[in-house]
Amino acid sequence: MNMMINTLQRFGRFRQLHTIISQETIKPSFPTPHPKTHVLPLVDSINPHHHMPFIFFYNNYNAGDINILKKSLSQCLTQYYPFAGRLLSPFAGHIDCTDEGVEFVEVSHDSRLDDFILKKEKGKSLQELLPNINQTSPNLVEIQLNHFTGGGVAMVVSTSHKVADGFTMLTFVRQWAAITRGGSPIKPYFISSPTSYNNVKMPDVAYKTISEVKYATRRLVFPNSKLNELKKKVISMGISVTNPPSNGPSRVEVLTSLIFKCAVDAATTNTGFFRPSSLFHLVNMRNKIFKNDPEKVGGNIITMVHEKMTDSREITLNEVVSKLRKGKMEIKERNVEEIGERWENIYSVLGADPNLQIYYMTSICGFPTYDVDFGWGKPVHVMFEIPEEDNKIVVFIDTPHNDGIEATLHLPEKDMVILEQDKELLEYVDD
Repeated sequence: MNMMINTLQRFGRFRQLHTIISQETIKPSFPTPHPKTHVLPLVDSINPHHHMPFIFFYNNYNAGDINILKKSLSQCLTQYYPFAGRLLSPFAGHIDCTDEGVEFVEVSHDSRLDDFILKKEKGKSLQELLPNINQTSPNLVEIQLNHFTGGGVAMVVSTSHKVADGFTMLTFVRQWAAITRGGSPIKPYFISSPTSYNNVKMPDVAYKTISEVKYATRRLVFPNSKLNELKKKVISMGISVTNPPSNGPSRVEVLTSLIFKCAVDAATTNTGFFRPSSLFHLVNMRNKIFKNDPEKVGGNIITMVHEKMTDSREITLNEVVSKLRKGKMEIKERNVEEIGERWENIYSVLGADPNLQIYYMTSICGFPTYDVDFGWGKPVHVMFEIPEEDNKIVVFIDTPHNDGIEATLHLPEKDMVILEQDKELLEYVDD
């Protein structure tokens, strides 16, 4: 009986039965050159050892490709050498680049591919597609290839935030796919710090784990046609900051504002009173800091726009958009060291206010998410699964045909129940 429970359970949730076909550790095709230690810059050290699972669904998988997949992964890991290393503790300031490799698991499911990509409440079912990932594992990358009844696969690549942001992870998977098709790998550049930030631990706002609060994950699709209506509404309300003046707000900016406002409203309704709320919006800094070949720079090259709202009257659609745009204009960081210092300063301020509600929002819209072709054609759907933790997180990703934005929301369950009935939000959701 205990063996059956262990088979079914992951992250405390029961999963459908699946069968492990194979499990193998894939090592780099060539040994990592000296030094064998990759010292993390401050921005990587501050980021938690939380995994970011991306799920790529394909209809036309060729079963003869598995050995080619493993060989090309081995070649790719030679270039992305920190990914094959080990983080000996969640707060270690360096990675041991000892070429221990990446776990590659092949699994078969009784479910069909459409059971996942067509399901309305996808957040409840995706966990069974994920590799075993947790904060105590020293592994930095985990891969699971899921086979479905009736054909098709889901390729899951999960990377630790210690070594990669979303852009780095997607670049890695695209390179792996290109090598599988016979292409040549690029050599990325990972920034190594001259100073070790060993045992850096930021306030609990950065490292929350599961608490007694139950969280729920939902996915909502916002068509471009409705986002354009939302843009017009925000513009009609008046935006105090435009850059350049002729530019209106982006899809991501207006959707960030809408979801933040509705999430705070739901929390206020749930508790009966307003709590000061902060919006964290992540910004990719590669093009600003690295003018030449920014796509080759690995790690966490991201900063944040942070806006704290202490009065509920501040949280209007146009005011949140104005603050976001103003925050982006005020970003001054010129290098990776200054980005790390910005994270450190903001977290230390936030750690002093335990009553603050924090909403983390990030977008990978515009990234080449649907260009990941292993020789099976482009994915029919790509999803991001938010790690199971005690944080309010929203992730935006383009829809498969680039005709809208799919938002993955991870919020307290009681707030989510209220949010799902919010007419202001539902007005812009796909029917």
